[in-house]
Amino acid sequence: VPASAADAVTAEVLQGAWRGERFDKGPGDGSAKGVPLELNFTGNKVKGLRLPQGDIGECEFTLSTDGKSIYAVGVICGFKVNTYLGVLKIEGDTLYWCTTAGGGKTQKRPPGFTADPVQRTYLIVVKRQKS
Repeated sequence: VPASAADAVTAEVLQGAWRGERFDKGPGDGSAKGVPLELNFTGNKVKGLRLPQGDIGECEFTLSTDGKSIYAVGVICGFKVNTYLGVLKIEGDTLYWCTTAGGGKTQKRPPGFTADPVQRTYLIVVKRQKS
């Protein structure tokens, strides 16, 4: 189902804390165990925290005008220098973000919302945290 303009993901909609899991394989339906994480969006930056260990890095991001694609570049820690191409959508209080594992100019944006170890894509499924 195509997203309407009202469903478009914007930087403003992303602001705040989100908690859930990152999946290495599958559609994120619980059939594959995910890695617990938290994402914190502030302005055009997103900081990742692997739970309970802590900081895994920070990226600066831009969104496509239709709010369906994201481009992120690592600025510190584990993400530094990597680029991440992704697709994203929000359903209710849940953010779905399928992204490349980070790489160079030959990587391709994921076509949908399924993690694939062969294609080196992750699926992040996180819920907005109440402030």
